[in-house]
Amino acid sequence: MQSRNWIPVLPLAILFALQLTASHGEEAIGKAISVTPQAEGSHGGTRTLSEGADVYSRETVRAGDTGKADLRFRDSSNLSVGPKSSVRLDKFVYDPNTSTGSVAIQATRGTFRFVAGSQGGSYQIKTPYGTLGVRG
Repeated sequence: MQSRNWIPVLPLAILFALQLTASHGEEAIGKAISVTPQAEGSHGGTRTLSEGADVYSRETVRAGDTGKADLRFRDSSNLSVGPKSSVRLDKFVYDPNTSTGSVAIQATRGTFRFVAGSQGGSYQIKTPYGTLGVRG
């Protein structure tokens, strides 16, 4: 009789477990080091970003009307996403043994600031008006 009480809860528990597994199934490329007052990340579902939250390749970071998100990647590069902005973290490859890799970011709306890290590789920043590529 008591097992029937668990039947409505079981599908919700499975859905919650699958969502956690999907977002943590791949390796994080960096962390949110500051979020004021609010920003969202979309990577197989939308979540509110908070300080210390992992960010992933192919994730879109959106800041609201007064929001700002500062991200630091594994190669020590930094990305600040300004208010009313949307940036997709298309690609991040980094080998700490050789300090080389490549980064591709697509800024679809708003303002952002990107400061390159310690890697010697290539950076590609796509905007609605053009693409900036840097090798170094």
